[in-house]
Amino acid sequence: MPDRPSDMRVFEPAALLRWARKHGLASNSRDEHRLAAMRVDVLARGALPRGDAADVELTARWAVFICWLDDQIDRRGLGSAPGELEHFTAPLREVLARAAGPSEAEAPQARVLAELWEPTAEGMSDRWRKRFAADYGDFLDACEEETALRRSGHRLPLAQYVALRRRTITLLPMLNVLERSGHAALLEDTLVDAQLRELRLALADVAGWANDLASQRQDTAAGQDNLLSLLARHHGCTTGQARARAAAMIEKRRAEFRTTAAELRTVSALPPPLLRELRAYVDLVETFLTATLHWLETTGRFAPDPERRSRLG
Repeated sequence: MPDRPSDMRVFEPAALLRWARKHGLASNSRDEHRLAAMRVDVLARGALPRGDAADVELTARWAVFICWLDDQIDRRGLGSAPGELEHFTAPLREVLARAAGPSEAEAPQARVLAELWEPTAEGMSDRWRKRFAADYGDFLDACEEETALRRSGHRLPLAQYVALRRRTITLLPMLNVLERSGHAALLEDTLVDAQLRELRLALADVAGWANDLASQRQDTAAGQDNLLSLLARHHGCTTGQARARAAAMIEKRRAEFRTTAAELRTVSALPPPLLRELRAYVDLVETFLTATLHWLETTGRFAPDPERRSRLG
């Protein structure tokens, strides 16, 4: 059986480090220091302020895996050779297609995904399972597209970068995880489908752009485009001016997010039980956005020195 999060009263970050070490997501002291500085427990606790320890730990494990995979691609150059990233992602796609527990014969990254999948998918609907697989598969597609562009030296125009960025940020798969760990399912009803899609995409945009603000130094050092370099090139402005433009974009998108959230809370055509379900989901999404921005601003996810631990307790 997979190593499930323990049902303890208080979630301890040290348990997360032991789990990451066991599964090869922190294979040396440098990785361990980087994981400690990331403080994904801050993100998980913020996303689930009333969650029990098992739900917080499951969410934190997903965050570790997502950050680890992101680092493999962006910081360690996975995909610098044609076919390399596709070879890495193929076992992940097999897990999504199979929707089953881990096999010892699988690649390590696939075993971790399969282990996370089993307790997350337990009790969830078939529609949720298909949506998660589609969202995570689209994330893998986007990562492969991004690395191919990077190898070719092709630089996307601003609008195309924004469209790709919302797919590479992994926010939609993580939001699907939170339906399980936050016990608030997405309401699938034609009356609100379009607004919920807009809410989810606005979340991905705000988080992706804020992530780019936080990671600008590392992206520049790696020779990678991000929102700031795109804005500077698009407008012919300085990095400082691009940062101000990015901040304005984020605030405008957050305002759109808030407007959509308010509209969803007051849908009059839904019966009270469905409206309560919808409001619970909107609350979850809003809390997750707040937690993500707090995490990016105050912890060591993009600390200049990976050996530096976050000072936050």
